[in-house]
Amino acid sequence: MLDQTKSITSSGNQVGYFRHQEIEEKHTGAILITDQIGVPVEFKYTEPVVATKLHKILYGSALEKYLRETVIRDRLGSELKKIPQYFITTYDEKEFLNTLAGREMMAVQKCAVAPESGSFTRLRPREVIVELKEDHIFLRLAFSTADEAVQLDMVEWLQTLSETMDVLEPLDRISSALTNICGETKRV
Repeated sequence: MLDQTKSITSSGNQVGYFRHQEIEEKHTGAILITDQIGVPVEFKYTEPVVATKLHKILYGSALEKYLRETVIRDRLGSELKKIPQYFITTYDEKEFLNTLAGREMMAVQKCAVAPESGSFTRLRPREVIVELKEDHIFLRLAFSTADEAVQLDMVEWLQTLSETMDVLEPLDRISSALTNICGETKRV
């Protein structure tokens, strides 16, 4: 029998989105996998997690990193049935970038500054500004990998993807879903 996860993983036609949110001290997160036009294929989320006073004391400054990475991101990644080529997340996650379900991540943010030359300008070893093909939309990207060849592949993948969908819009959908989830838990 053919392993569907492996065939989907190698196809590269699916996009992974990760979002973490903290709403009123409730940490929650979600992963949305879409096809190349933005149609949802898989959605996983965590119930809101609230750190107790004891957690805050015991974990100290490591608490936020632990909640974001181990409790939320890594747990969600381990539950996925579909593994996309890469994951996209919001730019505020750039300090927490790592592989997710064995795939590289990029943090994205719209910016008003155009790349200095062509459609690509390197700012730092893991950070660039790119122009999405023919859209005159500029994005600041931070990468989970220092490998420049992989970074270039990720940029090309994102630019190709932008021809068939708004690459940032699914992050807004996840944010709305997480806000809804946190709101529902208030009423319980």
